[in-house]
Amino acid sequence: MKKIIWITTTSLIVLMIVGLSLFWNRIFGYPTLDQAVQSNWKTPVKIVNVDLENQLVLYLDETQYVFAAYEQKRGRFHVNADSESGWTASSDHGPAFLVVAEPKNNSGNFMWGALNSDISIAKFQIKYINGETHDIKAINNTFIVRMPIAFQNESELSLMETFDNIHAIDANHQVIQSWKPES
Repeated sequence: MKKIIWITTTSLIVLMIVGLSLFWNRIFGYPTLDQAVQSNWKTPVKIVNVDLENQLVLYLDETQYVFAAYEQKRGRFHVNADSESGWTASSDHGPAFLVVAEPKNNSGNFMWGALNSDISIAKFQIKYINGETHDIKAINNTFIVRMPIAFQNESELSLMETFDNIHAIDANHQVIQSWKPES
């Protein structure tokens, strides 16, 4: 009887150690943001922009841009797959320009976008319907920005109607592509 109890106890301990080692990162997080992002995908993804202050990340899965919230606790990273939203940029006229406005991370409304082009973009200029204009430094031809206070109470359905246009501007101050919401 003691031998059966010892074998059962040892087997349970070994099973718990194996289970914990297999799911360690899922439970306690990943050591890098890259690993946390990649954990939700079977295909390789590439991080193209990170908003450290608001803990948001924009990454590329082949031709699809994916925007997600992440969390960092005790030096470990977690990306909630439920927070991911992805879009593919396409265009019949010039480089594909993608712009999305949405609430994220329970911390407000954000706008993000990408110009899918080999032309290097220096900044994006956003002109809001209330007259405000923001210049945002481009990172890998993408941007992430918290929307102005005037639009933080907007519903998700009307967020795309809060701006007049967005310009992707190169280092020579030339507008490479513009994006306007559809009326």
